[in-house]
Amino acid sequence: MFKKIFKLMAAFVLFPAVIAFSLYSLDQQGFFQIDNVEIKVQTTESQKNFVAPRLQKLQAKLDSVKGISLWKAPLSQISKSLREEKWIKNFQLSRSWPSTIKLVIEPDTVTLLVLSSASGSETSALLPITKSGRVLERISSDDAPNAIVSYDESLVKNERVREGAINVIKALPEKGRMSSTQISEIGYDKKEGYWIKLLQSETKVNLGEEQFEIKSVRIAQVMEYLESRNLKARVIDANLSKKVLVRLQQNP
Repeated sequence: MFKKIFKLMAAFVLFPAVIAFSLYSLDQQGFFQIDNVEIKVQTTESQKNFVAPRLQKLQAKLDSVKGISLWKAPLSQISKSLREEKWIKNFQLSRSWPSTIKLVIEPDTVTLLVLSSASGSETSALLPITKSGRVLERISSDDAPNAIVSYDESLVKNERVREGAINVIKALPEKGRMSSTQISEIGYDKKEGYWIKLLQSETKVNLGEEQFEIKSVRIAQVMEYLESRNLKARVIDANLSKKVLVRLQQNP
């Protein structure tokens, strides 16, 4: 009977105590001291220039936890700091024993670049707008990702207008004549609604205020028709109920 009790005590008290003491001793010797902060970023090739300087700053910021015991790593404080970074959409933060902190980041994709006049200056600044509608701090052209440009500052100042512009971009197909890679500029007009310019032909396309996905399909069909007949459009107006109005370029 005594042997059984001793075994139970060893299983539930002594062994855990030995393990806890061993871990404590290793911790005191610096075995669990953080010596690496590993950051992985899930992003596209076109966004890397934009992410790189932010990642560099973040790495320097997180390296400050090196030397702290992994047991005492302030993960809640780090998570709070990461949530304050507007360019980060999602992240996963974890301990990796014995001495590493791992961070996986999904940046919020920049879909728009608004060329805005800097306050009190003759120079202009590029203001990135993310897919979720966040307006980020100004960047240089060297850090600019591949995104649609706008000269319309209402996209920065007016949240409703900005949200509509993002919905336009989301409605564009991934491939084809109306894909985002074929769009050079986007803007908003109080009377005609949203409009875009095509990269190669500089054709202006009026999209109105709604049903952007349906209109994108119609416009792509109209463009195929025009190309088949070697015609070039100056303006394509899809801001009608079920029709698309085309204004052709005048021959020189």
